Amino acid sequence: MKKVILLLFVLFIVTGCSVTNTVTINKDLTVKEELDMTGTSEYFNNYYKSRPINIINMMLDTGNRKETLINNGYSYVIKKENYYPSVLASKKYNTIEDYVSKTIFKEQYFNTFKTYTNNNLVTIEARDFIPYDPDNPEIYDITKFAYNLKVPFVVSEHNADSYDKKTNTYTWYIGKDTENKEIKITFDKDKVYIYNLVMYISMLILTILVVILVVVIYKIVQKNKRNNQIIAIYYINSTI
Repeated sequence: MKKVILLLFVLFIVTGCSVTNTVTINKDLTVKEELDMTGTSEYFNNYYKSRPINIINMMLDTGNRKETLINNGYSYVIKKENYYPSVLASKKYNTIEDYVSKTIFKEQYFNTFKTYTNNNLVTIEARDFIPYDPDNPEIYDITKFAYNLKVPFVVSEHNADSYDKKTNTYTWYIGKDTENKEIKITFDKDKVYIYNLVMYISMLILTILVVILVVVIYKIVQKNKRNNQIIAIYYINSTI
């Protein structure tokens, strides 16, 4: 079966396509993949006689695109929240290896897409970039493509174009003019990432100090009570 059938990017075979691929790795190393696919405003405006939602439905109904999604194990919904709707396809994998070997992202932009483990370090790597070729119908002219990888572990190495510290998400951007692109990220599966770790450590230290201070004050109060009782007893005895 040709790649053109296996790749979800067949949903949009014209210019003006915008795709966001968001991959979430969970703490148990299972994986969830989501592809949010739509057209740019310029793309929709070329079909000014139809409403955007009609265009999306038309694209899904054309050829075997719905069957392509289902046959590759993806579920999908049409997102209608925005004026320009999109198709959100998702799939879950039991392991990172399973994701890397079965995702439809594989071989769309890279000849090599793999993962390997060295002790506790896990690496995901995509290389041998495939540049856009207008004469190759199996490689699509996607105007905007963002690859987001969210990991719950401490990352030791990456070459992402941008990074969200709060969510520990790494993003690579790819387009028809991209050259020599590579994706590489290495994380430690034994070290859970904690956003703003310094703040949490500071709060822990402050909490410990407060507890110590409360204990010290309590002991001083108790000691003063005992001393007062001793003085009272002494005074009573001395007056008898």
